Amino acid sequence: MSLSDNTKHILLMTATITPNNAKNLARIDPEARLKDYEEALGFYLTLIGRPLHGIVFVENSDSDVTSLRRLVKSRGLDSHVEFLCNYGVHLYSDKGRAHGELKLLDYAMATSQTIVKAGDEHVIWKITGRYMVKNLPSIIASAPRGFDAYVDMKDHPRRWMDMRLMAWTATGYDRVFRGVADDLDAKTHENLMRDYLPKRAQGAHLVLRFRREPFIDGVRGWDNGSYSKGGELVKCYVRSVGRIVAPWYWI
Repeated sequence: MSLSDNTKHILLMTATITPNNAKNLARIDPEARLKDYEEALGFYLTLIGRPLHGIVFVENSDSDVTSLRRLVKSRGLDSHVEFLCNYGVHLYSDKGRAHGELKLLDYAMATSQTIVKAGDEHVIWKITGRYMVKNLPSIIASAPRGFDAYVDMKDHPRRWMDMRLMAWTATGYDRVFRGVADDLDAKTHENLMRDYLPKRAQGAHLVLRFRREPFIDGVRGWDNGSYSKGGELVKCYVRSVGRIVAPWYWI
């Protein structure tokens, strides 16, 4: 059963334009990263009203986002996009990118007026801000009803949780995610989250597997490779078919 037609869907784009001493990160040029964010934001602006209610862009390196603001203004969508930027540098580089992102999410969920005003029944779709989920409308349309949090767990070839795209309600975030970075500190990692999060979320309605495979376009941070070409694209199609013919086999 899909979500109600009255549900507000808000996209939360996380960003670090100017990384500093980030572990296992190849894409470190701020200019290249800013262009990635511009392209992704431009894509998501086309989804305002179908199905997105609004966008929250949160950035933690105190970098200049003037070009992003101009992009939104040029589309006449100022009232649908909120920027949480230039509030200081909060990178936590020594503790890893997963830790830093979860700290960023805690800040955004507590600070965003778009999120607060939407109410408890809205759904936040968090995306790593340089990436474009080309089939996001179908992922939203196929999402189950009544979840507190909606994530995508993997068991093969390794156990991990995909943190590029996740969803939750306001109350679900409080029950499942808030404070995870503080609890795990430098141990915060996608591999650990696969087993840790279901245990932490006991009593909450945590859905562990997406019904649709996200088709992501963008440049990977750790090696500057593409998610949407060659072998990576083939993997997406294989995983997409696998969700239908072998839904118990989490790849």
